Amino acid sequence: LDHLGAYMRMVRDYKNKVGCTAQLLIEPKPREPTKHQYDYDAQTTISFLLANGLEKDFKLNIEPNHTTLAGHVHEHDVLVASKLGFLGSIDCNTGDPLLGWDTDQFNSDVKKTTAIMKVVLEQGGLAPGGLMFDCKVRRESTADEDLFIGHVAGMDDFARGLRAAVRI
Repeated sequence: LDHLGAYMRMVRDYKNKVGCTAQLLIEPKPREPTKHQYDYDAQTTISFLLANGLEKDFKLNIEPNHTTLAGHVHEHDVLVASKLGFLGSIDCNTGDPLLGWDTDQFNSDVKKTTAIMKVVLEQGGLAPGGLMFDCKVRRESTADEDLFIGHVAGMDDFARGLRAAVRI
């Protein structure tokens, strides 16, 4: 724990030394890539940052698929990070919670995207962060058209979620 905290402070110090103004992000990711996790979920990661004096330097990039792998509902870590002032960006993918591994699928559940976009609206947006789509098409095709349609469908699902969240 001490070594990871020291490493993160070195990252912060180097960022400041070179005059970088970008927001530092850390992504909670259970069971991957190490056996002992200090970034298991939003609560664990926030506690780690607070214990190491890094709360002013880092925000969280929440991937709801990782949230379900940690045993929480899809939007849980987005809400927790937002309420505690640590939500920096959202990785807009989903997965199969029964699979137990990160599959980075495009979201297709408007109820889930509505819950996420409601949190984003309530905190006044994600600046300087945003929504990130690093999803994969879950079929054999890698044709440009299929990749394009997959990304548009994923973005459309979040747009529909945003429109629904505004009405709530």
